[in-house]
Amino acid sequence: MPRVITSRDNALYKRFAALSRSAPARKRGGFCLLEGEHLAESYAARVGPLELLALRATPGDVAPTPSQRRLLAQAREAVCLTPALFDALSSLVSPGGVLAIALTPVAAPAVRRGFVLALDEVQDPGNVGTLIRTAAAAGVDQVWLSPGCAFAWSVKTLRAAQGAHFHIDVVEGIDLSRALAQFAGRRYGLLAHDVGGLPSSDPFHARFETDVALVLSNEGHGLSESLLPCLDGGLHIPMAAGIESLNVATAGALALYAMRPKRPVVPR
Repeated sequence: MPRVITSRDNALYKRFAALSRSAPARKRGGFCLLEGEHLAESYAARVGPLELLALRATPGDVAPTPSQRRLLAQAREAVCLTPALFDALSSLVSPGGVLAIALTPVAAPAVRRGFVLALDEVQDPGNVGTLIRTAAAAGVDQVWLSPGCAFAWSVKTLRAAQGAHFHIDVVEGIDLSRALAQFAGRRYGLLAHDVGGLPSSDPFHARFETDVALVLSNEGHGLSESLLPCLDGGLHIPMAAGIESLNVATAGALALYAMRPKRPVVPR
C-alpha cells in the first residue's frame, strides 16, 4: 500500500495535480481523468493499466477496500492522499475515494458498415456522454463526433457516460460529410420537420437495414446543411401538439432503441 502523502510539495503529487487540474495538459499528453472507482475499474478491465492512481486516505487508516486493491494492482504508480489534498484535485462536490490518470484509448478508423451514431456539433458534454452511454447499451458499433462536438474525454463527458467509452469505439474530429458519403449502409438524420427535400418518418414504424447510421445535431441550429445531401432520409419523434422538440440525448435514445430491434446486437 502506498504511503500517505501529506504535502503539496511531493513530486508525485505535483505531477498528479498538474494533470488532474488542466484539461489542455491532459489533451496534449493523451490522458484522461477518471473520477470514482467505477470509471477506473471500467478502464482497467476493458483497456489496460492506469498510469497514476490516487486513493483518499488518512494517516493511520489506509486499509484499501477489495476493489481498491484490484486497482492498485492495475496502476503503474499510486499514491494515497490526505482528504484535503485529494479533495483539492476532485471536481466533485462530494469526492469519492479514487482518482486516476489514464491514457486515452486510440480511436479506430471510421467504419463503413455496422450501426453508427454520428453527432453533428453536439456541444453539451452531458448530452455527448449520455448519448455515448445509450449508444453502447443499444449495440451501436461506433460513435462519430464532428469537430464542433464537446470533447469526448472531458471529465463531464466521461462522468455522464459512466464507463461506456470503454465498451464502444468513439472517434473524434470526423469529417461527417466524407464519412457518411463513404458509409455503405443507409443514413438517417433526426429532423424536427421535413427539410432539404428529405421527408421524415416515424422511426417506430420504419424498417432498418443492418448497416445504418443515425445523425443527431445541435438543438440550436439543427442539422448542418452540408450533411443533408449525405442522408437517405429523415426521422422524427412523434410529439404531442405544441411541443416542438426534445433534448437531443432523449430524442437520440428513443431513435436508437427504435432502430435496435431490427438488427442483432452482439454481446460485447
